[in-house]
Amino acid sequence: VDVPADLSTAKSSNEDEDDDDEWEYEEFETLDENDFFNSEWKVGTVLESSGETIDETWFRLITTEEGENLAIWGDGAKGKWSLDVNAQFFSISKETFGGWLGKKIWAGGVDDFYYLQGSVRGWSPLQPASVLGQWQAKRLGVDPDEAGGAPRVG
Repeated sequence: VDVPADLSTAKSSNEDEDDDDEWEYEEFETLDENDFFNSEWKVGTVLESSGETIDETWFRLITTEEGENLAIWGDGAKGKWSLDVNAQFFSISKETFGGWLGKKIWAGGVDDFYYLQGSVRGWSPLQPASVLGQWQAKRLGVDPDEAGGAPRVG
């Protein structure tokens, strides 16, 4: 039996071609807070308590003169938003009247300029913090052809 001196040369050309097919170059852009200032988003939320009903609304991300990141929701509610640039993690909150009805936070990883998605967590004075559902948002006011299709949820 002939055994090559260098086992790395024993690889066939077919195996080399197969390895090339497995790798796909994907461009990734690191986003920062400037990419979110004064943007508007349409968000669909599916809460576990509502079955498969999608609750749609919008939110606007602004920054106050004091530098605070403020979220204005379609139903008039307010909250705060933040982006952890190093982790590429986005979160936005929705406050209730005086906090008496609790708080909800929409949060998830950021890997697209045009789409966001993640889970909804929340709590109230009568319930502990828990995961309440899932959400997806798309940026408004952009060219749909440039944005492309929304990511699929598994």
